[in-house]
Formats: sequence, structure tokens, C-alpha cells
Amino acid sequence: MKRKTRKSKVYQLIGQAVVYSTIYLSVVALTIWSFCQNTIY
Repeated sequence: MKRKTRKSKVYQLIGQAVVYSTIYLSVVALTIWSFCQNTIY
């Protein structure tokens, strides 16, 4: 039982990290894209 809970916790942490990193990257990409659009036009 202990091993299962540990594994699930690890997977949960990894999932959270992936979600947060993807959100952060998307926000950064959007800001850069909007900045480029503003500079072009």
C-alpha cells in the first residue's frame, strides 16, 4: 500500500509540473506573439 501511495504522489507531482509548465510556456508564447504582432503593425 505504501508503495502505491508513493507512486501516485510522484505521478501527481509530475502531472502538476507538466500542467504548470505548459500553461507557463503558453502564456510566454502568447505574450511574445502579441508583442511581435504589435511591433509589426
